[in-house]
Amino acid sequence: MLIGYVSDERYVALADVLLEFRSGGQTRAIVRSTPRGAVEVDLEPGPYDVPLVKPGDGSKRSQMTVDAKVPHHFRLLSDGLAGYVWPR
Repeated sequence: MLIGYVSDERYVALADVLLEFRSGGQTRAIVRSTPRGAVEVDLEPGPYDVPLVKPGDGSKRSQMTVDAKVPHHFRLLSDGLAGYVWPR
């Protein structure tokens, strides 16, 4: 089942993001995102706490409710510079 998508701050799909779905204090599933950023896993509908990890991007913990009709959009921020301040 498609749960959602993972992207960066520019809405570019992120592959190989590690996601852990936790509910009731227990881990229900650990999955990786596909090359198009899709997160596919069979889970019961309901609330989940979801830590996300990818080297080169900031880790994040997200709260979501699994709904088969509405995919969740996860976003991670890259560890690199986003721009420079001008003028000096």
